[in-house]
Amino acid sequence: MTTFATLKTDISEYMARDDITESLANTFVRIAEAEIRRTVRIGAMETTDTSFSVTTQVTDLPTGFISMRALANNAANQREMDFLPPARLRSSVIMDQTAQQPTAYTIEGETLVVAPTPPSGGVTLSMVYYKAFDALSAGTDTNFLLTNAYDVYLYSSIRAACEWALDEQREMMFAAKASEAIEESNREDRWSRVSGSALIRTGGGGNP
Repeated sequence: MTTFATLKTDISEYMARDDITESLANTFVRIAEAEIRRTVRIGAMETTDTSFSVTTQVTDLPTGFISMRALANNAANQREMDFLPPARLRSSVIMDQTAQQPTAYTIEGETLVVAPTPPSGGVTLSMVYYKAFDALSAGTDTNFLLTNAYDVYLYSSIRAACEWALDEQREMMFAAKASEAIEESNREDRWSRVSGSALIRTGGGGNP
């Protein structure tokens, strides 16, 4: 099992420097996780909540929410709700309707906006969404991506380390490696949805 501690050791070995403190290594991984949040979209990030409670027109999205895959209203025979851009939903006639089953939604910042306004007591929605992996913290921490696509974490972290070290040439090299690893992970996951094969990629070991 690959862990946060292993990742930080590998970063130091790739950089071959004696001034990479643990605090710096943590920062490099945080930067990598920010990139992963923006670019990686695989099935392991999909989360289903069949009892998401909505009592008002505007509700905070779940912690770690990245993007919506599907949203249905349980009270309306799990009818798929229509997504509308914020401006279009705000200007629609259903935005002013109250005490009715929501049929449309949009996302504004970190909130879910539904229309019409739910009836008294609210409604429950079935939500499928991409959720960010929990940030690595303790040395023994791991997650699906670190285990199955280790090179995504490693190359993204090393790119951040090279940026800190003002090593433009190696930064460009590892940026390309990270981009390739991310694209391969996304592509292999898309294939797995058709073929049923699992995403298992543990590359990234060895010497720079």
